[in-house]
Amino acid sequence: RSPSGGVPALLRARGVPLLLRRLHVGDFLWVAREKDPPTGHAPRELALDVVVERKSAADLGNSVRDGRYREQKFRLRRSGLRCPLYLLEEPGEGERLPLPLPTLRQAAANTQV
Repeated sequence: RSPSGGVPALLRARGVPLLLRRLHVGDFLWVAREKDPPTGHAPRELALDVVVERKSAADLGNSVRDGRYREQKFRLRRSGLRCPLYLLEEPGEGERLPLPLPTLRQAAANTQV
C-alpha cells in the first residue's frame, strides 16, 4: 500500500530517491539497487530487512477495533523480514479518536512486547 502523500514529498524535498510501489505488507521498504548492471539487463534489487507500517492514532484505533491490527501484525511477523517496525503517530491536538488514548497506548505497548 502506498504511504500517505506527505511522506514521499518530504523525502523528495530532502533529495532522497524513491520509487512508489504497492507492497503486500507494510508502508515503507528499503531496497538496494545494483548501480552498474550488465549491459542489456535491468538492475537487480535486494529488499533490506526493514519494513515499516505507519499508523496515525485514528488509524490505529480503527484497526484495533475492526481486527486489521492483529492481522497486520501477523503479516509483518510472517514477512520474512527481520526488522518489522510500527511507526505510531501521536494524535493531534483535539483529534477525535475511535478508542480512548490509554487503549491505543496499551496496543502500542503490546506491539513492542
